[in-house]
Amino acid sequence: MGPLADPGEGREVKRVGLAVALAAAWAAGVPAAADGQGVWLAEEPRSEAQAALEAFLEAGGFAVWTTDTVLARGDTVPGAVLLLEGTARIAGRIEGNLYVVDGDLFLRSGASITGDVVVLGGGFYDSDVAEVEGTVTYRPNEPLRVRPSRGGFEIISEVDPEPAFELDGTYGFHLPTYDRVNGLSIPVGVLGRVWDAPGRPELAAGMTWIPAREDVDYRFRNSWRLAERVRLGLFATSAVVNNEDWIRPTWYNSLAHFVAGDDVRSHYDSKELGLELEWTSPEPPVWDDAPRWRVVAAVGREEAEDFRFRQVTILFGEEPPGPFPSLPDYDPHLQVNEGSLWFGRLGFEWASQGRDRHTAIGLGVEAGFEDDIGHLVAGLGPITKFDFLLAEGRVSLRRVTPRGHVVEGFGIGRLDVAGRLPLQRYSMIGGIGTLPTMPLRGLRNARLLFAETTYAIPLLGDAALGGLDVFARGSAGGVGSDDDGFDLYGSIQGGLALRMWDFQLEFGAAAGSPAEPGDPGLLGLVAFVDIRTRRSARPTRMPPPR
Repeated sequence: MGPLADPGEGREVKRVGLAVALAAAWAAGVPAAADGQGVWLAEEPRSEAQAALEAFLEAGGFAVWTTDTVLARGDTVPGAVLLLEGTARIAGRIEGNLYVVDGDLFLRSGASITGDVVVLGGGFYDSDVAEVEGTVTYRPNEPLRVRPSRGGFEIISEVDPEPAFELDGTYGFHLPTYDRVNGLSIPVGVLGRVWDAPGRPELAAGMTWIPAREDVDYRFRNSWRLAERVRLGLFATSAVVNNEDWIRPTWYNSLAHFVAGDDVRSHYDSKELGLELEWTSPEPPVWDDAPRWRVVAAVGREEAEDFRFRQVTILFGEEPPGPFPSLPDYDPHLQVNEGSLWFGRLGFEWASQGRDRHTAIGLGVEAGFEDDIGHLVAGLGPITKFDFLLAEGRVSLRRVTPRGHVVEGFGIGRLDVAGRLPLQRYSMIGGIGTLPTMPLRGLRNARLLFAETTYAIPLLGDAALGGLDVFARGSAGGVGSDDDGFDLYGSIQGGLALRMWDFQLEFGAAAGSPAEPGDPGLLGLVAFVDIRTRRSARPTRMPPPR
């Protein structure tokens, strides 16, 4: 965005040639700012985005909008524009840069910006069919405010110190969850900080009340900053965990099970104690397409326990059958190898976000070392040795074509590189979210491969904000091991999707691999309704970003 001018006396800038720009704006039918006002930064820039804003102000020659403004289709502003605190809805053309400070910008279909778009400390509502010839920089958390001063406008930085104590979620409560082993779970949490102490220590604590089990799970995480982007922490958790959080979000999985018994996940009880180290990229990145990345390493000890069957309330229908219905003493819930083991984990995440594209990858490895783990698996005999190495990779992408069509892809693979995995590391697929023509949770084993590609054409609305799409999707996946082999199953799906931002409600039909695994030559046909979000790139068993 150009070199930065020397701060100091030139910080308070009068816009040379502003009258010409204002007259042109008036001729185009848009509101114009009062002439002769200055706009300046009150202090030294604290970020690259603020430095770019300072260079823009010192270059001058821009119009200033301080009220809500609509630039209609066919209208043109022949120069740069600075929007302060107001809301701008742009469907016309701006021949220059557009900067927004502490305001909201809506780009509509037909909008054309010949320069850069920079939104600092406000809201940005984009349209994939709007044209921006320069770069787009969106920094909603940039702490900038505007106040009148000495006949002009002063842009100040308001950095509110984070409180020493705060409640998580909404007044301490997180969104409740509902699944087939716990029923209703109600999580609460708090966070405390000591900013004046070396390392700026934080202590996050919470508990989850599970009325049906008459039990309480807990979570503690104490962390210190070794550097600005390096965090070292201790953690202790008692929680119900699973390996299928990539299929669909927790809130929808909970709602689906409460309404129709449609819980796609395996669940087991896990208690962990360990040490983790996190290294992250600068936040926010310097430019819009700069990748964000994160590396997490952890070592610790886990104790696992399985669940017995529990009848929970389901509004419509009954609990669908789970895996392995042919085994004696069939239990539709997950059996694990009870006991404890030592683990070491290493995970890497990378993501790049642009106006018309998103790419993310996740890689993770986990080494487990036997302690006293063992469990009698029906039909297999006692298994007591579980030293293992597990690897996982994920990739997700999204592209918007020049015609406004959307192409999305997702893939995930897990592999037992060495040793024998305990049952709590096995993976499931089948049912809505993976292969709709397969039984829910119908496939489970040590190795997993799943991939899907979706092509969507907007019928109504906008590709970025929401609307009605027609879509087609191809999915393929399978699970297996050295003992059981590996078979791939597939399906094709199509229908209508009612979309709003990252969420979409799908009504469709699927054809492909049959209702019973092992018969890949037969054809299954199903109709389905599903709610989907963009797939996660977070490696399994890695803690979420703080």
